[in-house]
This record gives sequence, C-alpha cells and structure tokens, in this order.
Amino acid sequence: MPVSPTSSVEDSLPITSFRDEERWLIAEQIATSTTFARSPRLSQLLLYLCEQALLGHTAQLTEQNIAAEFFGRKGRFDPAADTIVRSHVLRLRQKLEVYFQEEGRHTRQRMSIPKGGYVPAFEDVPEEIAAPMPDQRLTPPDNVSVESSVDLSKSKHIHRRLFIACVALSVACTLLLASLIVNRSPWQRGSIFDQSPRHQLWKQLFTPRMGTMLVAADSGLVMLHGITQQNSTLSEYLGRNFSKETASITTMRPEVALSIADRRYTSFVDLEFFDRLTHVPEALSRSYAIRYARDININDLKNSNVVLSGSQDANPWIEVFEPQMNFVLQNDLLHNVRAFANRKPQDGESSLYRCDQFEYGVLAFLPNLSNTGNVLIAEGTSVAGTEAISDFLFANSTLDTFLRKIAKPNGTIPHFEVLMESGNLNGSASRSQVVAYRTY
Repeated sequence: MPVSPTSSVEDSLPITSFRDEERWLIAEQIATSTTFARSPRLSQLLLYLCEQALLGHTAQLTEQNIAAEFFGRKGRFDPAADTIVRSHVLRLRQKLEVYFQEEGRHTRQRMSIPKGGYVPAFEDVPEEIAAPMPDQRLTPPDNVSVESSVDLSKSKHIHRRLFIACVALSVACTLLLASLIVNRSPWQRGSIFDQSPRHQLWKQLFTPRMGTMLVAADSGLVMLHGITQQNSTLSEYLGRNFSKETASITTMRPEVALSIADRRYTSFVDLEFFDRLTHVPEALSRSYAIRYARDININDLKNSNVVLSGSQDANPWIEVFEPQMNFVLQNDLLHNVRAFANRKPQDGESSLYRCDQFEYGVLAFLPNLSNTGNVLIAEGTSVAGTEAISDFLFANSTLDTFLRKIAKPNGTIPHFEVLMESGNLNGSASRSQVVAYRTY
C-alpha cells in the first residue's frame, strides 16, 4: 500500500497483514536505528502508537489510554499531576526530528507525531530532497569498454560472495562469544569487562564493600526558583526555610508557591540517566538505591558512593562538592544567565562558558566526603546539557577514548572533570564535544 503524500494512519488493517505494510516497515526501521539505540522506551512507544493506529484504534490513542495501556497507570492516572505521556511523546517527536535530519535524511517517507494528538502521520518527500547524491566512486568512466564492465560485474559478484561469507563468519563468532560469556562464572565474566577503561570507572563507582546511592534532582525546587527568581542554599533546602525566596513573590500567594516546592517531582532526563546507569554490568551485580534529594543527609555522602544528577539549583547537594570543582555553575535568575565558570582557565580556554548558542554540561568524578568512596556528578545548564553528559557517559567508544587518555599507569581512573558543549535541538542535545577537562 503506498503512503499518501500527507496522511495519518486512519484505516484499519488486518492484524495478520499490517506488519508487512509500508508504514509499519518505516516505523520498524526508525525504532531500530542508531538514533533510537540508546532510547529503548521511546522505540517501544513509537511501535505501540503505530501498531494501534494501523489496527484502526486511533480513537483510543488518548493520553488516558496510553498511560493505562503502555505505561501501566490503570485506574490511578491523573494527567494534571502526571506528565509521563506528554513528556515521552515530546521526546519522541524530538528524536524523530533528529533521525530525519541526520540518519534518515535521505528517506522518501517521513513520519511524525503531530502536536495536539498521538496518531502517527506519514508524508512523502520529493525525490530531489530525499535522494542521496550519487556515489561517484561507483560510476565507471565513459571510456570503460564492455569487456572491462563484464570484469567489473564478475568482481562485484565475487566481492558480494566474500562479503556474505564474512558476515556469516562474524555472526558465528558473535554467537560463540555470547555463549562463552553466558556460560562463564561471575568472576570470569568480570575478566572480560576488565579489558575496557570504562569498567575501571564503573567498578570504582559500584564497589562490593560500599553501596551506591543515586540521588534524583528536585524539580519542585526548580519551580519555586522560577516563581521567586531566587536561588536557595543547601542549608535553606534542608531546613525547608524558603522565607527569603517567598518574600519577593507578587504573582501568587506564598503558600501556593511552597506547596509547589513540596511536590516530589524530578525530570525525565534524570530518570533516563539513572535507567541507563543501572544497566551497566557492574551496577547489576552490586547494591544501589535511588533516593530523592530531600530524603538524604550529609552522612550518606560520607558512607556511600554517590551519583548526583541535575544542576545545583535542582540538587543542592552539589554545593558540598563545589569547593573541589573547577567548573562551577552560575545561575543568575534575575538576568536569565546560566553559565559554567572556569575557575582556573588554561591556554585557549574561556573563564566563562555561557549558555547562549550552545548548552554546557559537567561530568565530575570526585572523592566522597570521607575519601572512602567516589561521587559522580552530572550537571547541565539545561536538560540538553545534562543529556549531553549522559550521551557521552554511555557512548562506550567515546568514553573509552577519553578514559584511556587520562588513565593512570596501573589502569585505574583518576578523579576528573569534563566540560561538554552541545547544540540544543528543541530541548534535546544534538552533537556534543569535550571543551575542557581536569584530572586530580
């Protein structure tokens, strides 16, 4: 069935046939792409929406039904307080934009989730826009003879057979390696992970002798700061004393602002960060706990390995570690300026990295307060800045390259800070790079 120039998926298809339908094949191609590789939940949501639409269930693709059927919020979903559907679909729209701007820029059919609804739409793209430039390396010169063309055809045929044989051998080797890993004992599996620099980092954060605490940011506090245009210190946060902040409120009653600050919200990008973190092999075999920022105390930062997500205004515990840090967030709410200060600039570095054309994020690996464990801080000027840190941390080849550069002679990873710069595509990180780093 051809895809109409601009259409949403409205017509019902038999359940046995829709998986061969062109629109479903497009959705599968997107869901299994590199762009979506690190976002399995968004891939599942994409396929769920397409499946329901292709089966003719478009009327059921409402926020309430998606929350109940896909996210398991049956009988207890309040859309006024729970934004799980809207936030996921927003990120899905952004991922689709990234896909069609980069990896899928040459595809002739585009898919989107139009704003105001949850039904996928497909659109044909003019051939001159979608078609890739011809590969001149594969175009023979005009003076190539018929005989040489035949030889080229034979050569291509031989190369194709060799390629197929190599792929088959590669698959066989992969399956054999997987079998060996699965059948090894736990200590043998660890010896495989030992080969990568990132394992040295993870095993210093997830240790057998000490638990690891993952501390989620307090988005309710960020909302209070937005209302009052005032930041809070850690001591004010722990004492729940926001009298300084509420004194300047003119847009609402102070008690309403305080009720917002008391709500237990955290950002989706932080939860996604924790989800990725807890799936690294070293975390799966160790003890860890996820805690809310207002539920921990100073002793937790002494007796545990700790991961702090979010910026200092959302996770005030970062304030405790700022004296050790070179790249420190500055947040001027009155003038709407967010930037990372570079306390000791080196040659070619700026003293201030302001959030303007780019977003910034800092990844800091530091000792805990008692020097018995370690702390990992992921802090950004925005969601895109924090997402850039997350992407860097879980892009294995990129992380390994950096860690290999700073590793000690014995292979262990020193404490460090990395300042990342990233583009901002509708609130999500696009391409990012390391701007500066320090080791300690």
